[in-house]
Amino acid sequence: MDSGSGFVTSIAAGQILSQQLRHGGGVSAPSLGPPKHSTIPTMPEKKKMKGLPTCPMIYAIITDLNTFGNPKVDNAHGSLHPPTFRADAPPLPALVPLSLEMIELDVACHISTGFVTAKSRWNLNCVRSQASCDCLLALPMDHQGTVSSVEIDMGHGRFYTTVVVPSDEAASYGARGSPNAQINDPGTYNPELFRLNLPQVEGGTKLELKITWFQAMTFESGLYSLRVSFVFPEDIVPLGTNLASITKVKCMINTGTNDTVEVGSFGNQLKETFREPGIVAFENESNGDATDGKNQDFVASYQVWSDGIFPNLIFQDPEPGESDNRGSFCLSISPPDPSKITVFQRAVVFLLDRSGSMYGDPLNDALQALYSGLESLKPEDSFNIIAFDHETALFSSQMERANSASILRAREWATEKCKARGGTDILSPLQQAFKLVENFPGAVPYVFLITDGAVDNEKNICLTMQSRIVELGARAPRISTFGIGHYCNYYFLKMLAVIGRGLSDVAFASGKLRGQMERMLVAAATPVLTNIGLAGLPDGCEVYPFAIPDLFCGNPLVVSGKFHGSFPDTISFFGLMPDQSTWKTEVPSRKTSKVPLSKVFAKQQLDLLTGQAWLYGDKRRQQEAVNLSLATGMPCEYTRMIGFETTPEKYQEFQNERKKGKKLNIKKFTAGKVAGVVLVGGLAIGFGNVAATVANAAVGDLSLDSLGNFLGDFGGDSILCCCCNLEECESLSFLGSCFDCGEGCDGCGDILAGCGALLEGGCGFLFDCMCGLLTECG
Repeated sequence: MDSGSGFVTSIAAGQILSQQLRHGGGVSAPSLGPPKHSTIPTMPEKKKMKGLPTCPMIYAIITDLNTFGNPKVDNAHGSLHPPTFRADAPPLPALVPLSLEMIELDVACHISTGFVTAKSRWNLNCVRSQASCDCLLALPMDHQGTVSSVEIDMGHGRFYTTVVVPSDEAASYGARGSPNAQINDPGTYNPELFRLNLPQVEGGTKLELKITWFQAMTFESGLYSLRVSFVFPEDIVPLGTNLASITKVKCMINTGTNDTVEVGSFGNQLKETFREPGIVAFENESNGDATDGKNQDFVASYQVWSDGIFPNLIFQDPEPGESDNRGSFCLSISPPDPSKITVFQRAVVFLLDRSGSMYGDPLNDALQALYSGLESLKPEDSFNIIAFDHETALFSSQMERANSASILRAREWATEKCKARGGTDILSPLQQAFKLVENFPGAVPYVFLITDGAVDNEKNICLTMQSRIVELGARAPRISTFGIGHYCNYYFLKMLAVIGRGLSDVAFASGKLRGQMERMLVAAATPVLTNIGLAGLPDGCEVYPFAIPDLFCGNPLVVSGKFHGSFPDTISFFGLMPDQSTWKTEVPSRKTSKVPLSKVFAKQQLDLLTGQAWLYGDKRRQQEAVNLSLATGMPCEYTRMIGFETTPEKYQEFQNERKKGKKLNIKKFTAGKVAGVVLVGGLAIGFGNVAATVANAAVGDLSLDSLGNFLGDFGGDSILCCCCNLEECESLSFLGSCFDCGEGCDGCGDILAGCGALLEGGCGFLFDCMCGLLTECG
């Protein structure tokens, strides 16, 4: 199956089969069986794109049409009377959606993070009784969502679950999975679609699913918002059933303040059930006779903008039983409505990657976003553009005033000069941009870097820019970064932005690239407070992020951290105003138990710990990232999410042992038809792909269709190697993007270098025999 289009094609095929079964078509008297795949015409492109997951879904993976059908029809009858299918029967494998019997959505929004739990029941009513098929759980994610746990009661004494473990532990289980699911394979990593394969489910089975995830809230036009994909295809709702009667929604918003919550828009009709200072709760009023439910995404939002700068400080003591004995704190700073402030003058340089890999939609979308960024400039601002590949081209030799004439000339220049070509050099344009703005009088300097690539001197780039920023002090330019696609090193871009006190984002889906870039550029259009600092924190306190970025009207500032001992009654918060005067206030602290602080900012802290471990080779930071990942269930570069089948009894025993903090051997709890440990692939971003960047591998269509062969994602032996990162394994550099090196010992590269037969076998041979040979080579 074509890995580039297999997922969408199979969903479209499943829709056709689902409609045939739902409306009684497609199955008739005995026949010679289904036609050969080669005789089935390819579906039109519009049909291929139709049916991408728009809500939590479970699909039956149909690979044999003789097993497809009503579960009331057993295999014996099916063998005597094989089904017939229309001449335009879709190609296999097909992803046929299961029937949804009920779903409950429970959303808790804490400050800037949403915690979502979805419980649902699904009926495998498209496979004959006594026949089985694998099923696929697919969950569309919005804006940096991260699944933390999956629990599935499969009936008949079967239970399936996931858990996050250190990479070396996953390797010790001999975890199975496909090489297509490794983090360095751009075809399978997409943070906007979580997938999990369920082995051999019998026709007629009802699956009870519980899935939980974290999701960052977006900020736009003064509102923090959370969106959950919640649009249900018609063919998954049983005939004669009203969707509203089988859906239940609860939502709680906790702003972390003592102020009255000003609620924004909701995507669903909800009734307020509870309110107190800082907190409000809602739920729907659906019942069996409900007819007013809307089939649309769930959206919740609350107002942040006000008349001024409002900091709010809360803290918590360490929770009992946690491995980290430090307390947590959060300082959230709400920016004012931009119409209520005096704005800073800015000096802005846009750095746009025009290397060969940006060809097509990525470059076109980046240009459109750049044009929007130019339009967001104010008359008092100055700007320039540097297009780069292995060379650089400047729009102007000096900074230009942002008037209509110069912006028009800049658009025309970018359209002409930004053609995809050449390699990638990031350091040179950064240094040129600094020279343009670091001494620009009377303006706050900003540099926006937009790239889709990874380069081999990324650590040197970060350290070089860090040294320059330290030299310049308060006059140093801010660096904001935007990554496109799977080849760029997310942690390099994150750390560069942290060092430069800027913003950072990444887009994997082409349909959202332009919107995300525009949102970041607009977010930084109106700075309110610069050179921000804190005073009065406990000694040894860790602050995330540090250095603290500027406060913008389009981007509320949230600073979190860990502390030892007692937290002070107040801390000082200060920064520079547009007129260069100092703004300072004493912020009172408030102890609270109503916000799970250790989890709310776990993703922010996990990304920074990983970035610091990568940049400085800091093993202590790496271990802290592992500990945080295990505590929250959020996979990182040094951990893996694994799935395993067990029984309800063994699962309860597993949960009891975990609560005691014991180190567990997962194999002790595996059971069932397919007793084994499976690597849930594609959940970590990786540290970029220099080889693909050097080779100018195209970013391509970054759509959800670029998901590899989903049938192979969870079958066959996978490489789980305890060694250093690929960029440090020179003996393995020929493997490019098909080899996943996890963190761990440093000796693996030498061991593999000595396996001549192994290396000569190439990638295909390596995947087939890695697990056994590693043991023999040990």
